[in-house]
Amino acid sequence: MAQRATRAGRPSARTAARASLCLLFASCAPSSTREVADTTQWPTGTVLVCAGDPILPSEVDSIAMTLKPLGPKFTLPHLRRLALTNLRLPLAAGRALAGEDRREEARKSAEHFAQSLNAPGTQALQKTDALDELTLIEGNQAALGLPLWVLVQGLEVGSWSPVSELPGEFTLVYLVDRDAEPQPQRASSTLRVASFPYVDDPALLAGAAIESTLLVVDPAWEPLVPGFWRYRMDWSPSTDS
Repeated sequence: MAQRATRAGRPSARTAARASLCLLFASCAPSSTREVADTTQWPTGTVLVCAGDPILPSEVDSIAMTLKPLGPKFTLPHLRRLALTNLRLPLAAGRALAGEDRREEARKSAEHFAQSLNAPGTQALQKTDALDELTLIEGNQAALGLPLWVLVQGLEVGSWSPVSELPGEFTLVYLVDRDAEPQPQRASSTLRVASFPYVDDPALLAGAAIESTLLVVDPAWEPLVPGFWRYRMDWSPSTDS
């Protein structure tokens, strides 16, 4: 039977996306009595550091541009905010929770699966059987959730995505079908998903990110993290702010 959410017993992708978007529009003033942090240890170009994970503008902007069809009139700051709250900050929180060893184990499992699809001697029937064993997910952007929706953008029907890291998991997606709905957020897609998680429940990582730490390295990026998030997070301005 087609699955319209993630695994049984987990909050649905629709619920997770809705929660993230609700938090996005909340606004609270952050505390003004924060200890200033040293930023010299981070890679050149770092704008934010969440849970010890440095974030570069290029990472955020590649997601933001993929989200642009959802709202052609969305400004770049708004798209960056969506990218941060729905993907990049939860991704950082998941990496911190899992630790490098568990994350690396999941990555290797995902890459091994990807290699098996192209192994010499693999027959079409075997590939079909492999697909049938994967999670079937179908629906529009709200049903898929933004992380999975972003992953399948630009993917041709009948093709696999590369191994990609979503919050808390490495994922490969096979696009079975997509309808011709002109509005991207309403277009329904049918997917087979191979997921290799490195946290127990990736759907809860937006909440974990809010409880994490945040260092603002570039002051221009501070307002891109919603005020409610900064209020809840253990955040610090940079020495340059």
